[in-house]
Amino acid sequence: MLLCFNRFTVCLAVLVAAPMLTLERGVAGDSSPVFDIPKLADMKIDGKADDWGDKGFRVEGLCDVAGRARPPADFDVAFRLGWNDAGLLVLVTVTDDIPLEPAEKPEDLWQGDSIEFFVATERGADKSYQVVVAPGRDPKKPELRSNISDYRKGEGKKEKLTVEAARTINDKGYVLEVLLPWKNLGLEPKEGVEFAFQLYANDVDKENERYQALWYPRPDAHSDTHNTQRIRLAGDKASLPEIVATSVAVDADGKIEITLIAPESYNNRIINLMNGAEKVSQLTLNALGGRASAKVSLPKATPPFGSLIINLDAGKHYEPLGTIVIPEQPK
Repeated sequence: MLLCFNRFTVCLAVLVAAPMLTLERGVAGDSSPVFDIPKLADMKIDGKADDWGDKGFRVEGLCDVAGRARPPADFDVAFRLGWNDAGLLVLVTVTDDIPLEPAEKPEDLWQGDSIEFFVATERGADKSYQVVVAPGRDPKKPELRSNISDYRKGEGKKEKLTVEAARTINDKGYVLEVLLPWKNLGLEPKEGVEFAFQLYANDVDKENERYQALWYPRPDAHSDTHNTQRIRLAGDKASLPEIVATSVAVDADGKIEITLIAPESYNNRIINLMNGAEKVSQLTLNALGGRASAKVSLPKATPPFGSLIINLDAGKHYEPLGTIVIPEQPK
């Protein structure tokens, strides 16, 4: 019987292994990955991807906390991050077969189809806020709606929280573009600055039956900003795309179970899990619900795995695909 990290199975996004993505230790001893996002010029918040081109740091795969992903035609999410002098830029592309946004009050938007953004000055900080945006694709609620929740603590005057958002809709889903201003948290937009970010994507096909995909693999970012990713402002270079999602569970004995969920194009491809130069496991991705997936069980590692590198076995060479961070066993 699995005893999952923090009492639930963790869905971990696979981080693309590249020089632009590091597992470095922060000033407060934080060893979580750091994602570099590029500065972008001439961006207009209009809900269109035209001015993005192929720019931005790309996240191509999300899953829920149990490692489940809905079929791509039902619900699929990808997003990009960039920045300019005004704020953090986010472009979210969503496929969703059933539009449903039943909330009557702004504070309930998360109960229907919506995207949630969390920004904090750093992981673990007490200065953060949340933005929820419903796209207005539901014929009964045809306007874009948003709500901002203020979690900033401490004394002193606080800047009024604002967000700029726009979207375009189509018969298969929607494209949402937002700008989250630096002034909301008093962040200075310059290369090398770090902050924390989290994104949820909510899909509701029936009222009170919500599916939620997350980037950082734990929820409740509103109450604990450790449940966020570390973001660093870069120049024109970005971390390579994050393209695969996985779930990781650790039992009481330290045994590790991993599920990888990849795009369908990776079906029948061979994956190597590496601990440094040592090959820990080799597995083949198989078709599953419009995606490709594989599962592997690993014995307790001594010393414990901090992370594993994922390589695509391309025959004469290996193509780095990402890094799986293994959670510590609950104490």
